[in-house]
Amino acid sequence: MINLLVIVFILFGIKSILLSKNGIENSIQWIIFAFVLGYRTFEPVAGLKIHPIEIFIYLSIFRALLFKPIKYTKIPKVISILGVLFLTMYLIDIFTRYNPIVLLEFKNAILLYMVFYMVQFIQINDSLFIKYMKTYLFSATFISFLGILEYLFPSFIASIFGFNQTYNFNLENIFFSRLAFLFWGSHLAANLIAPVFPIMILLKYVKDPILKNNIILTGFILLNLFAIYLSGNRISWLILTAMLILTLFQFRKSLIPRLKPFILFISVGFIAYVYSQPVEGRYISTFKALTGQIDTKYDSSGGERMARAKMAMSSIMNNPIGTGWGSQGWVHSDVLQIGASVGIISALIFFFSPIVLFIQIFRYYKDAPPDLSILYFCQCNLLIFVIISFLLNGNILKVQSGVPLIVLWALVEGFRQYNRDQYRVLAYG
Repeated sequence: MINLLVIVFILFGIKSILLSKNGIENSIQWIIFAFVLGYRTFEPVAGLKIHPIEIFIYLSIFRALLFKPIKYTKIPKVISILGVLFLTMYLIDIFTRYNPIVLLEFKNAILLYMVFYMVQFIQINDSLFIKYMKTYLFSATFISFLGILEYLFPSFIASIFGFNQTYNFNLENIFFSRLAFLFWGSHLAANLIAPVFPIMILLKYVKDPILKNNIILTGFILLNLFAIYLSGNRISWLILTAMLILTLFQFRKSLIPRLKPFILFISVGFIAYVYSQPVEGRYISTFKALTGQIDTKYDSSGGERMARAKMAMSSIMNNPIGTGWGSQGWVHSDVLQIGASVGIISALIFFFSPIVLFIQIFRYYKDAPPDLSILYFCQCNLLIFVIISFLLNGNILKVQSGVPLIVLWALVEGFRQYNRDQYRVLAYG
């Protein structure tokens, strides 16, 4: 039944992309909707999995090539360079060490260029960016909702969604069970949820009709907070902490007084609850792991992650031009993954490009008028999410977790380019 619904969903998406007037613009929305599908892929050829997200991307590019619509922005040169480097290594791999995993990794990685190619045909103004963010909020919240249903009714949800595996990580002495996010297919679904919080600030500021109601807003906050907490995903916890600190610092005089007391009370109560639980040790172990200290009592994977990171760094030092696609396994860091596979130049471009964009957006945020300032603030937080995820997680080779990062990155870049002249007039005119 669920697979049938997925097929129907894909067919509606195809119709919207190919037959509607604003097909490419719509495609981004359908791609964001498809984030909820997680690991639900098709396998037309043994070993070659195709995700519904990819179908929407390929169709959008096909439409662009067929109808040649107006370009509103340009693909950043660094993205084009990355695309060339990715393709060059793939061609080398074909003639030297080709195997199915080479095609799979290259296919997933080159989606980076494809998304940026799509975005250049979209007129990303304020209202459209907000529309995409609202879609992201509802998609991520749906993932959270299903995750919490799973927590409350695990057997029932597993039987409906067709995922029989369980990710019940009962860490000894701390009584902490991780959500499996069975519909999505992995606890890694939590990686997609953190951006909803700066998005909610944006939508609240622009007086979105749904989040205008503080009770509904509180529900959204709690639903996503508990989903991230129950996932046990420490990278998401780290990203959320960074976003919270930035939000409280930047809006310490204006935002907090505007919040209804009960929203603030519930948020503080939730934080107090989390830190009252034994799981606090697992959170602290995140920071220990960043310094190379592995707390085996609370950290079941930190040692393995560090070992893979060291192997990747050693590979980069010994082979600075890369060892090819499919040669590294899963490194748990996109930056190191790309560096070891495609070379140190690719890794540096990949890592510093969103950082440079963050610096640009932050400068705009500091100087922009209020209406644009809140948009830039949201985008700064989204880029923090992207940068930390690329550095500390392995996403780029997984369509379901890598494309969300790329989409957010590309939308911010597209918004920056399209609104650049307008910004200059507002800020300096």
